[in-house]
Amino acid sequence: MKKIGIMGGTFNPIHNAHLMMAQAAYEQYKLDEVWFMPSKNPPHKQKQDILSDEHRKRMIQFAIDEIPHFVFSDMELKRQGTTYTCDTLEQLHKDLPDAEIYFILGGDSLQDFESWYQPEKIVQLCTILAASREGLSDQETQELCSKLSRKLKGNIYPVSMPQFRISSAIIRERLVRGKSAQGYCPEKVVRYMELHGLYGAAIPHKAYQEKEILACLSSTLRPKRYRHTLGVAYTASNLAVCHGVNPKRARMAGLLHDCGKYLSDSEMYALCEEYGVSLSRAEQSNPALVHSKLGAYLAKERYGIDDEEIASAISCHTTGKPGMTDLEKIIFLSDYIEPYRNMDCRPYSLEEVRKACFSDLNKGLKMTLHNTVSYLEKCEMTVDPTTMETYQYYLKK
Repeated sequence: MKKIGIMGGTFNPIHNAHLMMAQAAYEQYKLDEVWFMPSKNPPHKQKQDILSDEHRKRMIQFAIDEIPHFVFSDMELKRQGTTYTCDTLEQLHKDLPDAEIYFILGGDSLQDFESWYQPEKIVQLCTILAASREGLSDQETQELCSKLSRKLKGNIYPVSMPQFRISSAIIRERLVRGKSAQGYCPEKVVRYMELHGLYGAAIPHKAYQEKEILACLSSTLRPKRYRHTLGVAYTASNLAVCHGVNPKRARMAGLLHDCGKYLSDSEMYALCEEYGVSLSRAEQSNPALVHSKLGAYLAKERYGIDDEEIASAISCHTTGKPGMTDLEKIIFLSDYIEPYRNMDCRPYSLEEVRKACFSDLNKGLKMTLHNTVSYLEKCEMTVDPTTMETYQYYLKK
């Protein structure tokens, strides 16, 4: 029987004590997995004090990405109305009838457990694991577990872990006062909060060095998207060498071409409106096209790229445009042929397109655009007008 631990809460934001608590429960009770399950509308907290679902979701994912036995679950985020632990556990039993469920919480939460919605039912649906937190020693936690186990007729056990003075409230307070969350949260979470000015954090401006840019990108893009980004930057610099273009500029454009890709559709549209980024009618109706223009803006304003051609290459890397410069062609093509791509392309295979790109950029463009338009038409999808205009332009070349 699979043993699954559930870490619930708002994670507003997630911090190192959450991770240590989950790891301690995992090791001490030999769990198979620990699921991090953020709440949508917890009954004991004011909704206006909680960050958006998207921000909290991304920070959790960045925090646990490299720990294979930690799993993100959006089960409670998908539910409407107030989130009750009892209801979540009932649903888990329906979805996972053969699993043994453990609910992990801090000793401070255990002190209030009797005031939760239907605590007697909760302890029948799972085993409670309570970790000692600041203000409640291991001995006191163990005594409280024994007392509540008897009173509620359930299984409530202690989790031993070091005492740390870390809480989401402390982190939010530090950021409001202009202090850093370094040492309180995983590095990628700290970077993410700073990049977005969350909880009043000051947004850093103009990270010129590639090392800083890579750190920012790894803290915003999901692992697969980040790997694609590195592939595009690598391909762009190699194409640049072959075609007499500055490889450093090509690499920088490749690194930042998807810097706006991690945002949700609604967030992208909201930021475009806030920043005054103009969108065509096609872009207004197709979210997949928006990240390019938004990315060009972010490259200049957030990453300090004072190079109009790099910004233009980012802006047109999805649709292309007639009369592209060699740098713009390189970024457009690198996005299609980077080494992590593995598509079944028609009529030209990906390998044929790759070879063409390194010998003749215009030939590579024709083949890529032909493949793209053919695919969209075959799938009965609307071809963006700019893409069609670009295709027709390079066919005549």
